[in-house]
Amino acid sequence: EVLFDGIPLDKISTSFTINGTAAILLAFYVAAAEKKGVPREKLTGTIQNDILKEYASRGTWIWPPEPSLRLIADTIEFCAAEVPRFNAISVAGAHFRDAGANAVQEMAFTLADGVTYCDTVVERGRMTIDQFAPQISFFFYTHGDFFEEIAKYRAGRRRWATIVRERYGAKTDKAAMFRFGCVSGGASLYAPQAQNNLV
Repeated sequence: EVLFDGIPLDKISTSFTINGTAAILLAFYVAAAEKKGVPREKLTGTIQNDILKEYASRGTWIWPPEPSLRLIADTIEFCAAEVPRFNAISVAGAHFRDAGANAVQEMAFTLADGVTYCDTVVERGRMTIDQFAPQISFFFYTHGDFFEEIAKYRAGRRRWATIVRERYGAKTDKAAMFRFGCVSGGASLYAPQAQNNLV
């Protein structure tokens, strides 16, 4: 409440880079908005909420995989039903890249995590892919090989659309969209890299 005092939450998009406690932070955010009179359906933003990459690349997880996946699926279902303009998960490839993956591995591991999250929700039988996939986003680091990065994103876009349509039977283009954000950063930013550190 203190952090967002005086900020019109229905007019901004808030992004939270948080994973293990993402559901808790989202609940706090929704409660703070409602206390300010902002209906939850008007909130826009993103929570990272990607615990699988924590196990594989960073080690900053709280609960074991099975309860973590249940909580993530709960959050995805909650957002789809109650906070429709909020990205319920941002599957992060950036951390795989920082952990030593190349561009191909980064995309492959990220898509595999996305499939695991979708499987977890779909297997519950409460929602179809078309109901929640539009609230899945992805996050990557862009490294210095311009053409490799273009190819990575183009391949990711095509693979995700194919996966969502063929594996889950998505009927809408919106569900099959590969929505992602990217930044330069991570392991690609270090002092001896002359091309990026011109004086």
